[in-house]
Amino acid sequence: MRTPPSSPLIGTATLSIAELSAARLDGELYPLAEMFCPVDLPPFPASLAAGLAAALPEHAFVERLSAAWLHGALAEPPQPPQFALPAGIGARPRRPRAYAMRQVVIAERELVLIGGCRVTTPTRTLVDVLLDDELGTRRAIAVAAAIAATAGLSPAVARSALRSRFRLPNTAMAEERIRLWAASRR
Repeated sequence: MRTPPSSPLIGTATLSIAELSAARLDGELYPLAEMFCPVDLPPFPASLAAGLAAALPEHAFVERLSAAWLHGALAEPPQPPQFALPAGIGARPRRPRAYAMRQVVIAERELVLIGGCRVTTPTRTLVDVLLDDELGTRRAIAVAAAIAATAGLSPAVARSALRSRFRLPNTAMAEERIRLWAASRR
């Protein structure tokens, strides 16, 4: 774990577990990865991302619903946070229960830096959400539409980005979700 000096997150280095738990019960903090975030932290992507950066294992990046949250498409951060490692990196997370972690093939151009935190681009995030079979179709389309609205993307852009990637599981499901999303916009 690395904690940037500007991290707005609070952990056991600052407060005891009892104090953190009490503050959470009082509604002053909410859990974010392995730390806690003040509820009054301004919801600027850079501030939120700086908080997540403190929880990221080395080489990891923020993806799927957590990336959608940082891009302004979701009001609340998903629990657990969703992180990924580039395929081929042999790192193992220290406390894997605090966040969801997977390995994925990703190009550097599909990552952006927000608040010192590596995050999938809005387009990559949109495609990843549409491919996620753990999300129901209705939820995936709602999140995809929210990402598209904040980033100025369309179903055509999503379809093109999906087709530019090869050998992906759930491609037919994602294509159907894009079709349903496009139809709902008419």
